[in-house]
Amino acid sequence: MSHDLIYGFLKDKWALGVFAGAAVLVGGLSAFMYHHSADDLAVSARAGLELRHQLPQEPVLVGREVLSSSLIERLRDVPTPTSGRLPGDPAAGQTAVIVVHGAAGTGKTALALYAAHRVKDNYPDGQLYVDLRGDDDMPRESGEVLGEFLRSLGTAQGDIPRRADDRAALFRSLTNNLRLLVVLDNAHNTEQIQPLLPVGAGCSVLVTSRRALSAGSITRRHRVEVQLPDADQALEVFSVYAGRERVAAEPAAALEIVQFCGRLPLALRIVGGKIGMREDLTLQRMRARLEDERARLHELVYENLSLQACLSLTYRDLPEAARRAVGLMSSLPVGRLTDWHVGWCLPTAARAGGVSDELVAVGLMEADGSDASEASYRFHDLVRVFAREQYDALPPEERRSAEERLVRAYREAIVYLAAGRAPELGAEASRERAGNLDRETAGPWVAGESERIQWAITRARRLGMEPEGAEIAEGLTYFLDDVNLSPESAQWLFDEGAEERARVVRSLRRGRSVAALVNGMPDAALDLLLPGGSRDPAVTLTARDRMVVARAYAAKGDYPAALDYMATAVQELRAGNDLWHVLSSLEKLGEFQRWRGQPEKAEESQRDALRLAEEFRDKRAQARLRRTLAETLGYLRRPEEAAPLLEQAVRDFRLLNDMVWEGASLYALGKIYRLLARRQDALDVYDKAEDIFGPMGERLWIGRIDNARIRVYAGMERFDDAWSSARAALDLFQQLGNEMWYSHTQRDVGWLYLRQGRPNEALAPLTEAIDVTRRAGDAYAEAMARHLRGVAHREIGQLGEARSDLEAALAIYQGGAYEWNEAVVLHDLIRALRADGASDEADRMEASAISSNPVFVRMPGRDGARAIPDED
Repeated sequence: MSHDLIYGFLKDKWALGVFAGAAVLVGGLSAFMYHHSADDLAVSARAGLELRHQLPQEPVLVGREVLSSSLIERLRDVPTPTSGRLPGDPAAGQTAVIVVHGAAGTGKTALALYAAHRVKDNYPDGQLYVDLRGDDDMPRESGEVLGEFLRSLGTAQGDIPRRADDRAALFRSLTNNLRLLVVLDNAHNTEQIQPLLPVGAGCSVLVTSRRALSAGSITRRHRVEVQLPDADQALEVFSVYAGRERVAAEPAAALEIVQFCGRLPLALRIVGGKIGMREDLTLQRMRARLEDERARLHELVYENLSLQACLSLTYRDLPEAARRAVGLMSSLPVGRLTDWHVGWCLPTAARAGGVSDELVAVGLMEADGSDASEASYRFHDLVRVFAREQYDALPPEERRSAEERLVRAYREAIVYLAAGRAPELGAEASRERAGNLDRETAGPWVAGESERIQWAITRARRLGMEPEGAEIAEGLTYFLDDVNLSPESAQWLFDEGAEERARVVRSLRRGRSVAALVNGMPDAALDLLLPGGSRDPAVTLTARDRMVVARAYAAKGDYPAALDYMATAVQELRAGNDLWHVLSSLEKLGEFQRWRGQPEKAEESQRDALRLAEEFRDKRAQARLRRTLAETLGYLRRPEEAAPLLEQAVRDFRLLNDMVWEGASLYALGKIYRLLARRQDALDVYDKAEDIFGPMGERLWIGRIDNARIRVYAGMERFDDAWSSARAALDLFQQLGNEMWYSHTQRDVGWLYLRQGRPNEALAPLTEAIDVTRRAGDAYAEAMARHLRGVAHREIGQLGEARSDLEAALAIYQGGAYEWNEAVVLHDLIRALRADGASDEADRMEASAISSNPVFVRMPGRDGARAIPDED
């Protein structure tokens, strides 16, 4: 253009000279522009490189060493980019996707960013970060985020496509040959992150989300679940924000704060931040502010952090029915949840599975993998408090409708399960209406639901559903061996009120009586069924009533009356084909028969009861009967048969999470190990039983364990320990006013005196034991004490008194199947006869014993003054 203009106006050398000058000018301008363009490009390149390194500041991470190490190791495993070549294995050419997921407030973002900072050098082409605001009102659009990513990778604004799909394609193309880390924080769902995934093998994507997102068709994907830290890690998190010195100064308050925060990192960060900013705010004062559960969430707010706001965003996205189900479940007493609960808290129970999946997916409910047979769940304490607040804010009519539905569900469930034990209830409920519950596990189910069943009874009365409440209470009365109720609770729950149905009234009264009996109040139990304690035959008792009366008399130490009532109850229950109660009555009848010196009949009764328990397939009843049958086999000196029964019972009660019966079985197992002379094993199981009963405050059981240790220690020649145990047992039984166990311990004190060669001192405690056991009708215990007193009389030369006691003990043992006991008494009686000059009589007695009692032959020369009872 310059040439045309110049030669259009000028000629020859003038034109040539001007054109040359113009050329120099254009060349200079071009060089100048080129130079400055290169500078601009360099600046642009440097800016683009900076835009590729977007990680926020590295956060503080505490107590996540195992998770962070695993995450860092995965992120450092970066394959070489394929440079556009198609790999042999399609998966090898894919981006690696790691989804860090967990409930709100567990510290997912902190973990992800901490790991991302540690692996920056493994991704030299950059690290892109975006908060997708997945829990916000408006999660970020993928197309908008792609625009930012493309600009960060150097794409000019004018070259960025308008359509999101085209942007995604360009992003994949640009990242194919890069080593790039992409952090997608707070993702909402798979659809949101799918367009944001690069395709290069050298790229990795780190996603945080409350859901365990699938990442679509990516096969190189991993999930890292962020759960609550343990107690020590949680305390460390709190210490970082509150200050280590302040935590060390108030350790007890710090532990309680961690407990109130439910070990949730976000809550600990909020509370710790508040304390860290105020020197005047002590941990004790903060603990007091968090103690009130209703105000706790409102305390968990600090600067821009709020647990309530965090949970509200998740809660808001739930379907309405799911929100109401969460609220109703949160208003129930705390405990294990299943799909049964979810279903009955929904208008349509069939939707339970889907709603449970959704609640677990968003972290509002935690799956509990402890029971493989049935899905079970739990609420985090702070989630439960939050959901309870949302539920309380619902209109009253909505809450009433939901609670009526749940009360009816509990009525159907408990009546259906009780019908397995009380056939007359069979027409009152069905398995389908009860939610397909299994009668084989009825006892454990009722035990686990006992507090909620009590909630249902109380709520039924408040909602004007008294008939349903009475039926729930009636059903509960058939599970009082599985549930512990105080007399006051039973009085409230089994109140007859205006109830007129005779069956229900009698069941409720019997329920109050059993609760009184279980709580050590036999007279109160009798007054409910036999007014004034009268045994007047005119008083009408059902067979089930007789069972309770029999147990009450046994608790009072009147074993003849107990045996009489229970034997009659068994006959009546058999006649009525009331098989569950036949089982229960035979179990107790066996115990009473054993106490009355009839162990062979006791074994027969208990084996019959165990057979029925196996037919009912009731695990708890089977375990209980294995225990009591093993005790009887111990009395019959067949410990080798008893040990496996008790060991199985211990395992069963542990699986059933029944600590009381587990402890009772360990106690019984200790005696069997003692009979087998496995003394250290006996002490070990006594220690385990004490570990169970001690924290429960079960002082009677602690006393019985102390009593049981006496003979074990003495058998090991540890007499100081034996006397220490004896004194502890006597002291406890005296404080408890338990005359029978005090007398049993006095008998063992007498034996200790004998064992240490002090027969004169043995007489007084043994005489007291005889008097108490004779009054109670405990023939076996009386025989044991008489035998020992007879030996004491013999040792001090009072041979007439010795013969009298030993013959009385022998007569009691000969009345039952006590072959071993007969043998040991015969040895001591023969020794006394010879000392008294009656050698001929002693010889005849010995010859008869040799011919008729094989056990006698197996213990030649036994002397009761030096032998260890039961271990011969």
